[in-house]
Amino acid sequence: MCPEHLKGAVILAVDDDHVNLQVLLDHLISAGFKINVADDGKEAIEIAGLIKPDIILLDIMMPNMDGLEACRCLKSDPATRDIPIIFLTAKSDKKNILKGFRLGCADYITKPFNEDELLARIKTHLELSLYRKHLEKMVRERTDALRVLLETREEIIAENKEKITANIINRLLPIIETFREELITPKQNEYLTIIENEIGALLSEFGHKISSPGFNLTQTEIKIAGFIRDGKSARQIAVLLNVEENTVSFHRKNIRKKLGLLNLKTSLKTFLQNMALC
Repeated sequence: MCPEHLKGAVILAVDDDHVNLQVLLDHLISAGFKINVADDGKEAIEIAGLIKPDIILLDIMMPNMDGLEACRCLKSDPATRDIPIIFLTAKSDKKNILKGFRLGCADYITKPFNEDELLARIKTHLELSLYRKHLEKMVRERTDALRVLLETREEIIAENKEKITANIINRLLPIIETFREELITPKQNEYLTIIENEIGALLSEFGHKISSPGFNLTQTEIKIAGFIRDGKSARQIAVLLNVEENTVSFHRKNIRKKLGLLNLKTSLKTFLQNMALC
């Protein structure tokens, strides 16, 4: 008798010899299995595709389509390739047994059948199949859990990045502007400018995009492009960089030229903002 957890397993028995089929039916039904039968390879393929049995007992020597060809077809079909196949064969048929293993069969049973051996081999391969399905289910569940975890992580990162960005723009930058009004020495302004530039680099990957070798912008032009993108005027930029306004205008013209903005009607600020969003 088979264990309780294997009772009700569906077995497809395939043999053109009805005497052999009857022997199989007697052994398997009494053990608690559900049995479907076929008498050639083509019928076996059709039935297997419909019912998806837990295991297939497949005779090698059959007319129309033998067991080897049926095994090849079953193993090439994604719907049936994972169903364990046990060949039914004569003791002397070693050559075909080897071919069967190459095609993907799981085991073989020689005729005439020994009931204990028959049930033991079927039980072994049903257990292995159940264990494989259990492992695949665990992998799927863990993969799904990991996907959800990664999606949640990305959402948290995006949410935190948005909050950090909002805090920098709405709270930190105004404080820096206030500091600038109170600063006296050029050195103090220089330090504050460095801080402001570093904060700007944190806000987005704009600096990486605008510093692409394809644009060939200088470091000063990259800084000015960032300020223009943020909506600062030429006067504000001049103060931030401690340069003359005409120097800012000169760099602005170079930036437009290097970015290919030959039409003066095209807004440099809008262009840079769109680049930062890409």
